[in-house]
Amino acid sequence: MAYWDLGMKHIVDVDGQLLAIDADVIDTTRLLEKANRPTDSHLAMVRAGERILLQPRQLIRLPADEVLFFETHENSVHYGEHRLAA
Repeated sequence: MAYWDLGMKHIVDVDGQLLAIDADVIDTTRLLEKANRPTDSHLAMVRAGERILLQPRQLIRLPADEVLFFETHENSVHYGEHRLAA
């Protein structure tokens, strides 16, 4: 298990804000709280250009060897617009 230079196990990005998290599992509401975002926001995980919508209070397992990227609904590009731009 690798620790980042910050001494935490996991690094996540929520709307461009980097967060260091020591827990191996976190729910979406707690992640939004840590990022100072409204807890009723819709959250999506971004992987390989795809946005995967997450449910409220959904548990997320955080891998130790990669940074996970998340976007709230306010900051995400709608899928159709993104597709048309490509």
